[in-house]
Amino acid sequence: MDHRQFWNLVGSRWILVVAFALVGLIAGAGYSLATPREFSAESELFVSVAGIDNTSDLAQGGAFSQQQARNYSQIATKQLVLAPVISSLGLSSSVKSLALNVSVTVPLNTSIISIVVTDSSSTRAADIANAIATSLVDEVIKLVPKKSDGTTPVRLRPLQNATPPSDPSAPNAGISLLLGLLAGLLAGLVLIILREMASTRVRSIDQILGLADVPILATVVYDRSAARAPLLKAELQSSARSEEFRRLRTNLLAINGSDSRLAVLVTSSIPREGKSVTAANLAIAMAATGRTVCLVDADLRTPTVARLFGLDAARIGLADVLATGTDVTDALQLWGSTTLSILPSGSVPPNASELIGSKAAVALVARLRQEFEVVIIDSPALLPVTDGAILASMVGGTLLVVGAGRVEGRELRRSLEALDSAGGSLVGTVFNRAPARSHRRFRASYVPKPLRSSATPAASVPNIKERSAAPSKDSRQIRPGVHLG
Repeated sequence: MDHRQFWNLVGSRWILVVAFALVGLIAGAGYSLATPREFSAESELFVSVAGIDNTSDLAQGGAFSQQQARNYSQIATKQLVLAPVISSLGLSSSVKSLALNVSVTVPLNTSIISIVVTDSSSTRAADIANAIATSLVDEVIKLVPKKSDGTTPVRLRPLQNATPPSDPSAPNAGISLLLGLLAGLLAGLVLIILREMASTRVRSIDQILGLADVPILATVVYDRSAARAPLLKAELQSSARSEEFRRLRTNLLAINGSDSRLAVLVTSSIPREGKSVTAANLAIAMAATGRTVCLVDADLRTPTVARLFGLDAARIGLADVLATGTDVTDALQLWGSTTLSILPSGSVPPNASELIGSKAAVALVARLRQEFEVVIIDSPALLPVTDGAILASMVGGTLLVVGAGRVEGRELRRSLEALDSAGGSLVGTVFNRAPARSHRRFRASYVPKPLRSSATPAASVPNIKERSAAPSKDSRQIRPGVHLG
């Protein structure tokens, strides 16, 4: 994983990372509140050499006093110093436990002994620090040999007495909060990285390009409002989603080259990747250019198109046309005042695969391709059933919808193999429900590969009856942009 993939991952999972950071922050705050407060008090002693009269002796005495300061600091936490302190202050702690709360240091190149005592009481901490300093002075006097005049060559005297501190030395709320925040961030980042490494779901443009050797013709960013209003307005008002379907329309027309007629199958690897909504919005975008468009709902098992457009699902449709020979003109429904005609799925048949693979289906697709400038077929997902692969061989090209975080890499590979085995021509993919970052870096490209012509000559296909611009009496008129159900 390179740095760009890492930041893309963070961008798509930032809520989880922030949640862990907040948990860490709360944990840091809880630790600060739950931990007993401790106070640190400091007393200082100064070590000097007596009887120095000249500069040379002063230099030697300074080095000697520094050495002695280090020596004396070693005995400050011993029993001979701490036992009198415990006795004089009436402490209940042992010498060993008291020593754990005492820190004795000698700053570099100095003759100063610093005694720091930590205790839950600020007053007691100061008293203990001063008592240790006094006890250390007393013990040093006993340990250092005296001169003939009764004086000692080394003097140890108080430099600073400890005073009760007003603020606790621990816990440090700022540090606790910072450490909690950093720990939460780290935990969140580790979690999303491990999940990403363990997951095989397709979540990025790079993954699609690595699996499918075809261009990504559009990237439709996830939009929460699309669940309530999945279809575009017929007039394609300015919006990010509208622009992506304009881009998809432009790329498909460019791939089609000089051919004025286009037939494309819209499918996906597995259900719920957004293929039906993609097919519907592509049909709306095509109709917005004034072209005659036919949208066919060939998903005979779980039809969606009629519900999306608010059409009468009880009317005859594709299944009825294929099963009974009903004229397709009677099954077509106009969508408002646009040039978009919709062929719903009709009755749910018991033999969907047989109907899709029949000669009647081949003839019907060829007929629609002759009479409409654009034919868009919404087919079932490729992996659960064979219908999509069968239909792919009847049209000029297939558009594969890839739902971000929905399909696994192995499933995408299997669907590509299924298309190839059926003789379908994959012209490109649509990255659906993509993270916003994908849209920012997306640059649609395409290979100028013309869509294949139908195997059935157009001249041998009978014309569809002339359709009236007004809907029939039993046709349900829907205003563009109004979505029912």
